[in-house]
Amino acid sequence: MFIANSLLFASGAFLLAACVPAMAQTTGSARPFHGALFGVRHADTSAQRLDVSITALEAYDDNVFASFGGTVDPNQQQVGGFYSMLQPSADFGWKGRRAQIGISGASAFGYYPQLKSVRSISHTAGAGFAAQLARRSTLMFNQTAAYSPSYLYGLFPTGGEVVPGDPLPAAPNYSVNDVESYSYGSVVSLSQGISRRSSVSVGGNYRFTDFVHETAAQRDIVSKGLDSELAHQRTKNVSLRLSYHYLAGNLGYGPSVTTHEQRLEGGVSYSRPLSATRRATFGFNLGSSAVSTVGDSRELQFPARVYRASGDASFDYQFALSWQASGAYRRRLEFVPGVSQPVFTNGVSVGLDGLVHRRVQVGIAGGYSEGRSAILSNASQFNTSNVSARLQYALTSSTAIDVDYLYYFYDFLGGLPLVSGPPRVQRNGVRIGLRLLIPALRG
Repeated sequence: MFIANSLLFASGAFLLAACVPAMAQTTGSARPFHGALFGVRHADTSAQRLDVSITALEAYDDNVFASFGGTVDPNQQQVGGFYSMLQPSADFGWKGRRAQIGISGASAFGYYPQLKSVRSISHTAGAGFAAQLARRSTLMFNQTAAYSPSYLYGLFPTGGEVVPGDPLPAAPNYSVNDVESYSYGSVVSLSQGISRRSSVSVGGNYRFTDFVHETAAQRDIVSKGLDSELAHQRTKNVSLRLSYHYLAGNLGYGPSVTTHEQRLEGGVSYSRPLSATRRATFGFNLGSSAVSTVGDSRELQFPARVYRASGDASFDYQFALSWQASGAYRRRLEFVPGVSQPVFTNGVSVGLDGLVHRRVQVGIAGGYSEGRSAILSNASQFNTSNVSARLQYALTSSTAIDVDYLYYFYDFLGGLPLVSGPPRVQRNGVRIGLRLLIPALRG
């Protein structure tokens, strides 16, 4: 049954196959810059579109075992080596007067000479819609599915809200074990205007992680949450927010133990147009989080309730027509598959990218996250970080050469154990690839 599901999922993800290949998960703008040659479609007002992208690359890592998720002895000497990757992806979008639909997906396959084999690394897909039900009422729904994504990559925060078609990032460059799993997620929200300047929104989220080979230490994980927010547009550029969030999950001890979080936050959003095509945005939320764990566990005595400060912030500054700086911060409870317990994390990510020539785009990004168990006060701290740099040279509007450098590090030694995989990994890698972007459908 699992083999059949795997084949069906891999085939579907390959045919769908996010808009930007996995190399661009830490660098690269989501929008084509003004004046850029690659990826720009002038005067494109199509109601529907389908873009297909294929990237073929050669890579070198100083820890080649980590590149395909091999579980190795942490005391074993790292082995460097070359390998090849193929990353197909596709993005479909349709916009009507009162609704929009988005579907996207990506796959990653690798050939490793050390193993003399081709490996299916990861697959991810997303599909969703947004519809204006009435003049002030909007409904949004998004569904994701992924095969063996790099779960620790989720410790690095990202700014922005979920939009229809957003997939779960697979991040194959951040894989740390060869454990097969399927991850499914659903997000739904309803926004209702209550006056000319005020609105209220409610929503829910659900995520299920299914490990193909479930064990006592590595159980399937379910988390679910509720979100609500009251927003008020104070001025043309400033809005105020008050939100309540509830999250519950069974990570760590199976169905007999559940960890709950209740979070109350208030925040401010600022958005200012810089020109007809550029904006500067900034926002933050601050509040308090109450975490409690209930259930039957003979090994541990859980505290009744733990209170922690919580919050998040993000900024996006588009400047000089073809440059963009962005960043995000997040402090909250996380259910991370592959980590033995729920964790309370502090994470930050920053990025800068732009054009130095209409054919040449460069970018640099970094992230850092640290945390500890959300339920055990004596647990040691863990930390993880990444740095990436990218240079893209456009050959034509549809083809480009990418050169990427990646540094990735995490350390769980002396802290929370990983369910599987080495407790400490450090990687340096270089990728050189050819990317083809095909506007397959306009209409």
